[in-house]
Amino acid sequence: MRTIYKFLLLLSLTTLFNSAFAQESCYDCDYDSLRNQLPLVKTDTEKAKLLMLLIDLSPLTDTTLEFIDQLVRIDGKIKGLDTEPYKLIRQALISLKKKDDSAALDYYKKAIVLFDKKKKIITSLLYSIRVIYNQLNQREERFKFYTDKLNYYRLNGPVENTAPCYHALGGSYTLKADYNQSISNYLRAAEIYQKFSKRSYYNSMSVVAVRYGAWGNIERSLYYSEVCKQIAAGLDTTLSGYHNLSLSKIMLTQNKFAEALDYAQKINLAIPNETNIYYAIGLAQKSLIYTQMGKPQEGFTSLMKAVHLGDSLYPKLSNTSGYFELEYALFKYYSATNKFTDAEKFLLKAYAKSVEEKVTDLQIKYLRDVVSFYLDHSQPEKARGYSSAYFKLSDTLNTNQNRFNIAQYEIEQKESEQNKKLSVLQQERAVQEATIKQRNLILWISLGAILLIAASVIFLYRQLVINKKVLQSLGKTQRQLILSEKMASLGELTAGIAHEIQNPLNFVNNFSEVSIELIEEVKSEKLKAESERDSELESELLDDISQNLQKIAHHGKRADGIVKGMLQHSRASSTSNQEPTDINKLADEYLRLAYHGLRAKDKTFNAAMDTDFDETIGNINIIPQDIGRVILNLITNAFYAVDEKKKHIVTDYEPTVSMSTKKVGDKVLIFVKDNGNGIPEKILDKIFQPFFTTKPTGQGTGLGLSMSYDVIKAHGGELRVETKEGEGSSFIVQLPIV
Repeated sequence: MRTIYKFLLLLSLTTLFNSAFAQESCYDCDYDSLRNQLPLVKTDTEKAKLLMLLIDLSPLTDTTLEFIDQLVRIDGKIKGLDTEPYKLIRQALISLKKKDDSAALDYYKKAIVLFDKKKKIITSLLYSIRVIYNQLNQREERFKFYTDKLNYYRLNGPVENTAPCYHALGGSYTLKADYNQSISNYLRAAEIYQKFSKRSYYNSMSVVAVRYGAWGNIERSLYYSEVCKQIAAGLDTTLSGYHNLSLSKIMLTQNKFAEALDYAQKINLAIPNETNIYYAIGLAQKSLIYTQMGKPQEGFTSLMKAVHLGDSLYPKLSNTSGYFELEYALFKYYSATNKFTDAEKFLLKAYAKSVEEKVTDLQIKYLRDVVSFYLDHSQPEKARGYSSAYFKLSDTLNTNQNRFNIAQYEIEQKESEQNKKLSVLQQERAVQEATIKQRNLILWISLGAILLIAASVIFLYRQLVINKKVLQSLGKTQRQLILSEKMASLGELTAGIAHEIQNPLNFVNNFSEVSIELIEEVKSEKLKAESERDSELESELLDDISQNLQKIAHHGKRADGIVKGMLQHSRASSTSNQEPTDINKLADEYLRLAYHGLRAKDKTFNAAMDTDFDETIGNINIIPQDIGRVILNLITNAFYAVDEKKKHIVTDYEPTVSMSTKKVGDKVLIFVKDNGNGIPEKILDKIFQPFFTTKPTGQGTGLGLSMSYDVIKAHGGELRVETKEGEGSSFIVQLPIV
């Protein structure tokens, strides 16, 4: 029986080993199984391959040193293994043992350069060294490193190496409280990991669930949590400690204490090793739950264990395992037990750590609690300084958290699917046009032979009926395509409007919150005895409230003006009647909306905008919505042209789009000029044809200029273009003054 068991074990290990080397790397292979197989390998060549695979899977562990030493010894025998990068990893591991993290990081980066020359897949190494960046507290250096490597791998490959870069950048954006970019990068990492490493795919998706919870969209967080459960079931594994912590926090925000405690307990059950930071994080989370339940003493034991582990492990506030908010848990406990001096000490210590480690979202959270703490304890002077820091930090970020927050990546994926459908429609239309031409040829041949073959009359009649149906189908398809183009323009307008209206709304929200706190201070003063009241402070607080209300009214009117302006255009477009319109104001408005719309889609986009409007024009009779769509289309094309040129030019180049108006006799001219690449002469006579586009498939319908041309003609005007290849283009809209 034992002999049979040994045979089956050897057979399973051999199968695993062969599958590992059927590909360059085996990222879902079981590390312990591969390690146990090492003594069974007979030839040096196979042993060297297995050693490399083990090192690739776990490049930052002490055991890796042994594997590298064995690999170097084998290299001395058979030669040609190219062990130089592995020797650099060995030097890095030795430096880590000496607590010289900076030297270790340099060695790992040199090893990566050597691996890149061979186009080797090194996802585990790229994923792991972010731990060293965190230990060194080099947040900006980490962001730059992974940004540079991402650009390199996107250009040179292998594409698998982009996944850990996206994952690490997601973490960097999290520390900056930019959840949109954070989630988008994690989703890009997951999309790539899904093709070659289910475990890494699960890991990235679990972080997406966590980040949506932190962003305030609980619905999306729970959705991705369910996705993670399905992936985990396929891997025959349980939810990770990181994911359980996320679910515990989500349940806590909804006051579902039993579920929150259950998930927190699962963290410690899944990771019973008390030297693991996840174990300590789970203990701190349990203490926070009991405190919020109003039972702080029941969580005291867990809290003290977390303190003990924190003293022995010396973890940072932010690490790859999540946030270890020990000081914050102590603050909550001491606040709940009315030990306010200790509570203040630990809250300030938590805030100091968040500042030191540059964790923006925790800074905002702790500052909010510091201000509330001092206001609750009648210390407004102390609160004021921290309140100023809170608003200064909040003004630079979009910290609005609600269930409507969706990462830009998901929006882009949906747009991509719609563009693919549009591309299919265009292809079908081309096929249908070719089919119609063929059928018309048959029709004419049949008509020519009608005197000879009387029976062909029936056939011709059937062909005419079929052609009529096809033409009706084409008309329907064309209407759908035109609607898609209009919806694309609406998307550009919506993004710009959202940007325009978000700023005043942020000011209204911020000044409202401050005013509420100031009112509470005034109430607190009024409750004091007459001898203790500070009338000067009350007057100062009331003045602050008055100023805040003035600012709220100002920014509310600003938002109201934006909304009324867009409603006015909406009503104008619904009637399709011409009306007197300030063409300068219309052009300037759509210029800004186009710019902000593109900026909302791509934060890296930038271009200079020059305007020169003829103030003597006055109002002209037009349909504002239609002319606005023409202007929006021309400006968007100009921005696209200068952005494309910037992507391919290394030398100094400033993308510039100019817009101007001019009155000439009884006509008004609108100029939209760019300094892009210009339009090649060979396609100049095609640009106003329907469905003709120079943009990549999925990025343009080819209907924008065609529709714009028709709109201007319907107004009795003219649309023409002047261009010089390599220097730019200028589109001129000519409208009559009626």
